[in-house]
Formats: sequence, C-alpha cells, structure tokens
Amino acid sequence: MQNTDDGEDLERLTPRERFLRAKVDHYFERAEECVRMARYTVAKKYVGKVLGLDPDNVACKELERLIDAQLLKIAHRGNGSANGEEPGGSGQTRRRKSELVLVVDQDEQLLASLCGALHHYGFEVISAASYDEAIDTLSLIAPDVVISEVNFEAGPRGFDLYQWLKTHFNAKDIPFLFLAARIDRETLIAGKRFGVDDFILKPVDDEVITASVVNCLARRKSAVVQA
Repeated sequence: MQNTDDGEDLERLTPRERFLRAKVDHYFERAEECVRMARYTVAKKYVGKVLGLDPDNVACKELERLIDAQLLKIAHRGNGSANGEEPGGSGQTRRRKSELVLVVDQDEQLLASLCGALHHYGFEVISAASYDEAIDTLSLIAPDVVISEVNFEAGPRGFDLYQWLKTHFNAKDIPFLFLAARIDRETLIAGKRFGVDDFILKPVDDEVITASVVNCLARRKSAVVQA
C-alpha cells in the first residue's frame, strides 16, 4: 500500500482500499500522538496495527525504530545529570539527574503537559493513560517515581496500581504521588496509611509537581543513606 504522497489518486481506489488507507492513517497518527506523550507501549501497538495492514510502510518502520531506541535509552539511562552539570545561578534551569518518572492519567492533554514540564526539568519521562497501560509499562521498565491519578473512569483505581507496585517492586524505594481534582479526608488517610508520598491537586502546577518529585526523591535517598 503506497502513500498518497507518491501521487496516488484516491479517487481511483476502491471503497475497501480507501477504508484501509483511512485506518492506516488513523493508526499512524495515534502512534505519533502517543510518542509525543511518551506512551511508548501503546505507540508500539498502533505501529503493529499499521504494519499489519501495510507491511511496507516506511514511515511507520522508522517510527518503530525511534520508539525502540527511546525505550532502550530509558532502560539503560545513566545516573548523571541530563546535560552533565547542574547550573545553580539565578535565571538558569536546574537540570536534575535522569531519574525516570512514570505519569499515569487518562487526560491526554494533562499527560502531554506534565511530560513536557518534567522532561524540561531534566527527568526521563514515560506515561500511561490507564491502569492496564501502566502495568504494561511497568512490566518493561522500573521507574524511579510514579505519579498517578486516584480515580480512573473505568477499571482499577490508583490505589490498585500502588498495590500492584508494592507486590512486584520494592515500593519503599519508589516514591508514589497521587493526582486528584478533590482530596477528601478518607482518601488522604488511606493514602498515608498505604505509604503514598504526596497528594497533588488538579489543575496541576508544573513547578509544584516538579518540586514534589524532587523532594520525594531527596527523602528516599536520605532514608537509604541513614539506613
């Protein structure tokens, strides 16, 4: 299946061929959107859908290589600062070491915004838009911090994700922050009893969330040193 960019006249395609072309274009666009949000596990699924319909799609194969390279980079991320130094002067952006932050929220616009803010600060970032997607991601890569909304529209809640993390990782070493539009007393108490590090109210302020991530990491590192 060739691209319309090659000059193919869509009017000459059969209705079925046009339908397949539309599906390919849709899946490819979704894959690109997911890459922009660092939703790499879902992006790979959309890439697979494209190549299932159009095995010779050059642009999709290139996108697949980009995704694999990014996942490899994250899996083998170093512990040095993102640009080799941490400027401290006023007006300069402090660059953090390349800890990996997993952000989980069903709001794709919020995901893109948080990923951009955290990446700008110097973190490696990967994201998911649901509990299941987060589990798929955690099955591949262990993050240094997890930020998740408390309630999803469907399926398990943020507390279920935290419980899964405790079961499959040493959760004491992974700070966990909750995002919520409203935090009632019962939720706050339950979170503290579970061991959740912090609650952050929506709408999220970029500086607040980056400061919370930095502080949680600093507390964990201090606790490890003192142990």
